Amino acid sequence: MPRPANQSNHDPDAVLDAYLVVQAQTGDRGALAVLVRRWRSRVQVYAMRLSADRSMAEDVSQDTWLSVARGLSRLDDPARFRAWLYSIVRRRAADSIRARRRARRDRTDRASPTTVEHRTENPIDEALAAISPDDRELLTLRHIDELGVTELAEVFGVPSGTIKSRLHAARERLRAAIAASNTERSEP
Repeated sequence: MPRPANQSNHDPDAVLDAYLVVQAQTGDRGALAVLVRRWRSRVQVYAMRLSADRSMAEDVSQDTWLSVARGLSRLDDPARFRAWLYSIVRRRAADSIRARRRARRDRTDRASPTTVEHRTENPIDEALAAISPDDRELLTLRHIDELGVTELAEVFGVPSGTIKSRLHAARERLRAAIAASNTERSEP
């Protein structure tokens, strides 16, 4: 499995990924298979975080790997593989969510969803659930998957300065949600 640290030209995992990308670009199916094995679980986890549905996450993961297989030859900089891969997962998840929403709208039997309040014993999990999905996605990519600001900028398609601002704001909202959760816990 790839090391989650910010990847650089000197990171052995990043070098191996870049090498595998170059090999796959020349038609080496074995190299593509190794890339899939190395990244499959991270793709699946990210897809699950975005979709919150195991079935959809599996579909997103499969669609992602099809897109990778079809588009790898167009990746100009093999060192950008990780950010490129995450951006594909993000787009495929957004496509799936939009398709699911369209299908729900098109159904004639519109059952109203019920909201279930879920509390965990972990205030961080509660706080993460309380912030927006965009904030949660940005914070988990940065702090769990350890993507750097430049990679996040590529994944989200915005300048690095925008990512820095969004990260700061998301951290502040998370802090506020943690404080609110702690306050609720301390009240009788």
